[in-house]
Amino acid sequence: MKKENGVKKGLGALLVTVLFVYAAAAADAPANVAGSWQISVTGDAGTAEQTIVLTQDGNKITGTFKGPRQSGPLEGTMDGNNIKFHVKTRVPLDYNGTVDGDTMKGTLTGRGKTGNWTATRAK
Repeated sequence: MKKENGVKKGLGALLVTVLFVYAAAAADAPANVAGSWQISVTGDAGTAEQTIVLTQDGNKITGTFKGPRQSGPLEGTMDGNNIKFHVKTRVPLDYNGTVDGDTMKGTLTGRGKTGNWTATRAK
């Protein structure tokens, strides 16, 4: 009986270790941001509505940006729930923020101006 209890304890410890490693790996996985997003921006330059369409390969994101006065490609990275992307237009824009499911929020800079943004993934 003692040997059987030792085996059960050993298997229990192994299971806890496997679950811990799995949870740590899942925590490091980048949030899924692929899809179309509607962005609302407020800041020094006023307010604006924008659309981005993102594709994702691991922690790398690419896509397209369409604003009221300009559009162009974008590229960026994901680090867990943190998103960072650069929009390549005549007025380059840099976005930093966090992802929570189908919403994002953060700050942006462009041509010395700053602002805040929120985004919702299109269904």
